[in-house]
Amino acid sequence: MLGEFNRNYIDKKLVYDIIKLRYSESSSQMRICVWGGITILKINKSAARAIDILTLLVNSSKALTQLEISEVLDIPRSSTFELIYTLMDKGVIEFENKELKTFKLSIKMFEMGSAVLKNMDLYQVSRPFLEKLSKETNETVFMGCENQGEVVYLDRVEKAATSITTAAGIGMRRPIHCTGFGKALLATYSDAKVREVWDRYDRTEAYTKTTITTYDALVKDLKVTRQRGFAIDNREREDEIFCVAAPIYDRTDTAVAAISIAAIYLKMDEAKITLFGNMIMDTALQISKKIGYQKNSLF
Repeated sequence: MLGEFNRNYIDKKLVYDIIKLRYSESSSQMRICVWGGITILKINKSAARAIDILTLLVNSSKALTQLEISEVLDIPRSSTFELIYTLMDKGVIEFENKELKTFKLSIKMFEMGSAVLKNMDLYQVSRPFLEKLSKETNETVFMGCENQGEVVYLDRVEKAATSITTAAGIGMRRPIHCTGFGKALLATYSDAKVREVWDRYDRTEAYTKTTITTYDALVKDLKVTRQRGFAIDNREREDEIFCVAAPIYDRTDTAVAAISIAAIYLKMDEAKITLFGNMIMDTALQISKKIGYQKNSLF
């Protein structure tokens, strides 16, 4: 079958589709095919399904039953049963209610995630700066990164006296175009990459009255962000939450993360926006320089 195509002009996705057809999907073993300089791996179905279950539980607002997991992920019930109890045996999920047989992530998952964060240079470097910024502003401070067209929250620092109430927490994903540090990251991207990220998902949903829902509006917002030096989330994802944000660069001048200050909208005025904007830019630049960034400005 593969001989039907010219190796010099082969489309990798097409080859991958051919390989999927050539090897039975019922096989649980990973197969490796090297052809024309292209290495193609057949994903282990059981491992992939186990990760899908963990991801589903991460993103679920409640514990789930075996039937719910099976239906959402379109996995046969017998397979779901085996996977769930294997994950329980390994200690990464547990019963929330044994009688109702609802499942949730265990504390071991938190420990594993925390170990990853502790091994990240960025996390270790940025944490003292985030704590200092939260103390000085008396507001909640976040750090996040972009992953597959969304933002992932990596850290959150807040003081007991802060008045903000937001559902955003470590590990949570949100649309990149309507969060402060999401737009701070987008502002560092080329026009082509911004377009690519925008097209990855349907961005037309209005979460609030101020959510950006068109590509042209986003482009205008990013242009202002670059001129101003920091991004603003003006109640675009959550009503009454106002954020300022700025990117963090590494030694290759690549934006690897961003940080934000989140506050109640009613507490903000032009003077405080300017103050917090300057503070977030200064903090982002300090963190950037700690991990090798050489320039003296963010944009």
